Amino acid sequence: MARYSSVAFTHIVLCYLIFVLSLRSTDAALSLKQQLKQLKENYNQFKESVEAKNVELEAKVAQLEIQLQENKEIRERLESRIVQLEAKVQHHESFLSEVLLYPNVTDNNQQQSSYVITTSISQSVIGMPTSCKDLKQIGHNWNGLYSVMGNKSVETVYCDFTKILDDPDLQKWIGYADVKATPTYFYVQKNSSFSAFDTPIPFEVERVNVGNAMDSSKGVFTAPQAGTYHFSFTGMASFPTSSIFVYLGVGLHLNGVRVGMGLAEEANTIKGQNSQLTLQSTLHLEVGDRVWVEIYYKSSSVYLYDAIGYHYTHFTGWMM
Repeated sequence: MARYSSVAFTHIVLCYLIFVLSLRSTDAALSLKQQLKQLKENYNQFKESVEAKNVELEAKVAQLEIQLQENKEIRERLESRIVQLEAKVQHHESFLSEVLLYPNVTDNNQQQSSYVITTSISQSVIGMPTSCKDLKQIGHNWNGLYSVMGNKSVETVYCDFTKILDDPDLQKWIGYADVKATPTYFYVQKNSSFSAFDTPIPFEVERVNVGNAMDSSKGVFTAPQAGTYHFSFTGMASFPTSSIFVYLGVGLHLNGVRVGMGLAEEANTIKGQNSQLTLQSTLHLEVGDRVWVEIYYKSSSVYLYDAIGYHYTHFTGWMM
């Protein structure tokens, strides 16, 4: 019996040892998997960090390339400027040498020589300058925006005086300068009703008439100078009681020719029913061209309504 118990005990101990060893083996396997997983995560993080650094470095390289190109352009402009300055220095040295060789020149002769030097260049430009080349020839040397005379109007250009006269980069065209010799604009209103056909609508109230180009009492605008003008008319048609279609139309006239129309129309109206109508136009006018608004057709008893203090009908225009 004692022997049997000893064998059983030994068997139990062996089973326990096997169980413990199997647990350790399992723990070792799990530990290895965790290490591999951690290594993989570390690798992915390292890879992402390297890729981010590559993107950052590429951006810095691109920025440096742009900076190098800008530095190259600046260096080229400076070299061109140095060449010009050296030429000026050489010219002045030559002039000084002549003065030293002939010290007995009278004051009058010196003034004549100075006049020749200062005007020899500007004599080639007569009248208003038309380009950066002209500006440079008459002595301008500061880079910047300048106004020059174009074919039909004043133009704005950018001049880079570090360039030589024949260099196309000497001048860059910017646009037209908004220069008006005389401003022209008006705003007139009515304070009474009007219904006459085929005659310019007169206006009793003159709010603004800069340039005096608008004859309010006759309702006619006369262009004082050639250019582009904008006009805008607003009126209010008043209708009678009617079961049929009623209407009122106005036209914008240029030298007697209708160039635009505005219309108000209603049906089944009652007396005192009103409707606004508008008309806008932009026209190129020559000196002396005449512009006005008139009623060109309407139903019976329809008219442009207005009264003192209301001003439903008004006309405005200006040179752009």
